[in-house]
Amino acid sequence: RQMVILGTRYAGEMKKGVFMLLHSFLPQRNVLFLHSGCNVGPAGDVTLFFGLSGTGKTTLSTDAARAFIGDDEHCWGPSGVFNIEGGCYAKANNLSPDSQPDIWGAIRFGTLLENVAYDPDTREVDYDDASLTENTRACYPIHYIRSAVIPCVARHPHNIILLCCDAFGVLPPVSRLSLEQVM
Repeated sequence: RQMVILGTRYAGEMKKGVFMLLHSFLPQRNVLFLHSGCNVGPAGDVTLFFGLSGTGKTTLSTDAARAFIGDDEHCWGPSGVFNIEGGCYAKANNLSPDSQPDIWGAIRFGTLLENVAYDPDTREVDYDDASLTENTRACYPIHYIRSAVIPCVARHPHNIILLCCDAFGVLPPVSRLSLEQVM
């Protein structure tokens, strides 16, 4: 299988192409591909966070009180959930040590910053500058997150959280849905 992506400077295009491929052939192997974050609580309760980019999957899945499985791409098969990425692709816009300490702490040698503004003389990054795009990213190995579990596997989920970006204020901030409402 091959995929060719041309004419882009956005690494996310590669991820979207891989999403398409995985959605087509993993179900044939009894595995569901998920665009989700995942972590595990102290009692072993696995939580999946589903949502579009920018809805909080990375922020919520990197909760320091919970074991980190991954922030974006997972599979759910007969034996549970597993991460298929070796790293994270976190939003970096307005990033600070106060707002997201685990993500901030993951930015070190080996991290790739994408679309971020920086001072060419000092090489100091300005995470508050969105002049290039709002879609700034930090790409780093998963083990840069202190609470990461290696290998990145977990049991079947106990909690499934659907993250929504409701620009119109129709949805309440938190809703507990029945199985019928989710379906």
